[in-house]
Amino acid sequence: MAWSHAFSLAGSLLILSTALLIVQTFWTGPGVPTLVAEHAVSAAERRIEILLHPQDHVLRPADSLRHVWNITSGRKVPDGVAKDVFLINGQFPGPTIEARSGDVLEVEVWNSLADEEVSIHWHGLLMRGANHMDGATGITQCAIPPGASYTYRFRIEQEGTFWYEYHAHSDVQRSDGLYGGLVVHPPGAIQQDEEILLLAGDWYHRPAGEVLDAFMDAKSDGSEPCPDSLLINGLGHFDCSRALPAFPVDCSPSDMPWIQMDTRKTYRVRVANVGALTGISITIPNAQIQVTHFDGQRITASPPVNSVGVLYPGERVDFILSWNRPEETSQLIIDLDKENFQTPNLALSPTQSFAISDPKGQFSSSNQTEITSFNLQTAQGLLLPHPLPEPKSFVVLYSAIQILVHEHNIPMGFINRTHWKKQPQPLLSLGREDWNSYQLVPWTGPEPAWIDIVINNMDVTGHPFHLHGTTFYVLSSYRGKSGWDYFNPFDTSKPPKGGAYNVINPLEKDTVYVPPLGYVVLRFRADNEGIWMLHCHVLWHQASGMSMAVQVLGDEHAGFRDHRMGEVTREYCSGTYSPSHLREVDKKLAI
Repeated sequence: MAWSHAFSLAGSLLILSTALLIVQTFWTGPGVPTLVAEHAVSAAERRIEILLHPQDHVLRPADSLRHVWNITSGRKVPDGVAKDVFLINGQFPGPTIEARSGDVLEVEVWNSLADEEVSIHWHGLLMRGANHMDGATGITQCAIPPGASYTYRFRIEQEGTFWYEYHAHSDVQRSDGLYGGLVVHPPGAIQQDEEILLLAGDWYHRPAGEVLDAFMDAKSDGSEPCPDSLLINGLGHFDCSRALPAFPVDCSPSDMPWIQMDTRKTYRVRVANVGALTGISITIPNAQIQVTHFDGQRITASPPVNSVGVLYPGERVDFILSWNRPEETSQLIIDLDKENFQTPNLALSPTQSFAISDPKGQFSSSNQTEITSFNLQTAQGLLLPHPLPEPKSFVVLYSAIQILVHEHNIPMGFINRTHWKKQPQPLLSLGREDWNSYQLVPWTGPEPAWIDIVINNMDVTGHPFHLHGTTFYVLSSYRGKSGWDYFNPFDTSKPPKGGAYNVINPLEKDTVYVPPLGYVVLRFRADNEGIWMLHCHVLWHQASGMSMAVQVLGDEHAGFRDHRMGEVTREYCSGTYSPSHLREVDKKLAI
């Protein structure tokens, strides 16, 4: 488990119950924030479900949808502990976008923060022909400076459960609340009585920048920072008596959030893990859960269960929810996976229950039923009409958190010994000869081709990797059993310990969990021109450098056939960009 040079391998690594007023910023127009007071919380405001509206989208023709967002910050109390969070039009989480496949989405984003840059990545959307709209700063975009705006405009060709997030890589604003839901409905008939969205994940009471600084410190052993709480749709519950003296917090007792659901109805529940570190599992006693989609893609439906997991950061799951005994109340239980809790947080309650239908949290005694679980890592894709074609080439990667003397003993993320750092000018706007030595960007070739990516994990905890701009098929996934069980397809003397590839019904995903000391083999069709980020979705690993990119099509040195994507990026970075010119460029791109 060692490389040729010595390294140290780290284990991978509002709500007030009183009438206190909080001032927040709300949107009134570009660059014109105004102050309004937030009132005391009612029981209705502890409801956490986001009710979706497929009836407004599935029967209409494709259209153009336009949103104007103003990003500010304000003091919120999501789980009883006050914290400064990011707001979009005064909301945390940000507004939920609903669309239908075929729509053109235009989002004008204004940055009204005092001293922080922002960008928005549309997690899971392919952004076909719109690499310049992907929101990966340093790769496809210069971040939006304070007082400025940027207009994202692209066509949505998919359907499924997605989300948006801050994506500057060197910063960690997602963990301070800069995210929201994005649901794309398919045209056709409505299948369930209701649809709801749950944005669930871990939560830190300290500002994310402080958490990252503690992780990337020479005194750190590389253990990942354990969260303090968990939230669903921006609400949670923290027991103030559990606060640690070493980390005092501004805490007020709060009621447990609850979910309003009619147990006589069938629901499509869409869940996204928006957390920074931790996988989650979901249990609903007195219910039947049938998993139907994983990362927006159909899978072979699971048998009826009442628990599903583990869902890792960046992943999404859809399931159909029905009830065994509609006359009884139930609860939704979230379990935080303890894989990365190398240094436990005694203030954390890793298992929390949210009442369904009854805000007082009174559960029927018969709800204490046997738990039957569906392991998402065993899910299977739909049967393919033909086996997948053989790949044209391979990309073999080795990922690790390392503590190196020449890096001042600071834990850093590496892929193939490369530690990613953002360039001032995005790669999309430059020739490859102008990229610095921190960029690991293999080229797939000038023509569309099938490519295999092998990701080897050298750490003792897993890494959820996300690839922008495409979906991929998971051909093999193997957890190391006897030390580091790596796989290199170029070394024919060492066959893969995970066995033969699944090319018949592999999962199709955009985010994949790479098991500890093991590997995954991914196959994708490289036909979406651009430079697409590939990174660990554990925020602390991503921010510490465990990122790279893949160049699809174009020329390895002369850039892309469609030079207009880079043109928009260069114009924005130089200050000559205008939304009206963007629309002219988009007309040429048929958007």
